[in-house]
Amino acid sequence: MVITSCHLWEWIASRFRDIAVISICTIMIADAATPQIGINYGRVADNLPSPAQVVSLIKNLNIGLVKIYDANSQVLNALANTGMEVSVMVPNEQISNIASSQTSSDNWVEQNIVPYYPATQITFLAVGNEILSDTSIKSVWAQLVPAMSNIYSSLVKNNISQIQVTTAVASDALGNSFPPSNATFRDDIATSVIKPMLSFLSRTNSVFFANIYPYFAWASNAQQISLQYAIFGSSNVVVTDGSTQYTSLMDAMLDATIVAMKNLGYGDVNIVISETGWPTMGGTGANVKNAALYNRRMVRRAMASPSVGTPLRPKATIPTFIFALFNEDQKPGAATERNWGVLYPNGSSVYAIDFTGQLGDDQYDSSLLAPVQSPTQAPAPSPT
Repeated sequence: MVITSCHLWEWIASRFRDIAVISICTIMIADAATPQIGINYGRVADNLPSPAQVVSLIKNLNIGLVKIYDANSQVLNALANTGMEVSVMVPNEQISNIASSQTSSDNWVEQNIVPYYPATQITFLAVGNEILSDTSIKSVWAQLVPAMSNIYSSLVKNNISQIQVTTAVASDALGNSFPPSNATFRDDIATSVIKPMLSFLSRTNSVFFANIYPYFAWASNAQQISLQYAIFGSSNVVVTDGSTQYTSLMDAMLDATIVAMKNLGYGDVNIVISETGWPTMGGTGANVKNAALYNRRMVRRAMASPSVGTPLRPKATIPTFIFALFNEDQKPGAATERNWGVLYPNGSSVYAIDFTGQLGDDQYDSSLLAPVQSPTQAPAPSPT
């Protein structure tokens, strides 16, 4: 998948900064200038910097791909003319109205996209987040694809063809995920929602947004699943599935999603990891060390050249959004929900991470506060 940007060459050429504040986003080249590591900028907190301050922080750290959970005007204005690629979202509670009325969809796009695009380089537009995981809004499930279709039509009406319309789907959309070769989507959504969704994504050349968390899969079954398998720490084969071998839980979870899509006839739809990460406190195995190791290795994997892909999609490019930029103190639920951030609200690091993907595990000091050395960056190529 290629995501183009009119500002990326200038941005790539900008110098990486030797500072301890974390970023988990940078750029690599894959057929064209394409951000491969992004960050989820959630704002369910009462102590965060202003959007302008946050965007300045992100820009100074050379972060190039940012995902938000609405279409907030302050955030979108702050992101204008930065060269960053942006993913915005139609909130879950607006899906029904947009699905039932093309006029409502047109109004949403005219109010939330048109005033900001293309100065704000919106690349993805997610219609809802994990609605197929919420049985309390089961009545909305059938409206998801119609809402996506209406939003797409609204973009076309405004001569906007570069924004990819999708929706974020959690791993619990799979009814069976192990072994990966037997993976299927849940019976209650497979043919009624997922198959028409995949048809829409294929027809519009869009991507499948997958929220994939090895943390939850491991924490719920820690007696049977190795921690090293979950945090990219195993160099040996852990799972053998026919002729396919897995050394990481992420690979197995990605391939399960790919198989489930293939079983519905859409095995060629590209995947974006729209959320992944590891919490630093609040639950089993939730600590700074595991979070740092998981996210550092996730970055190295996403930044690998040539692309790593998965056993079923070797060398595939899979853009990945780390969750999350900040700890969010107002999120409900378990303590883990409030402790996924790579930054504290004051902008300081929760732990060090090399967002270029060049530092190995042994190149960080034991305190996890700063890298032993800063990677050098090769000069940026000239645009062609």
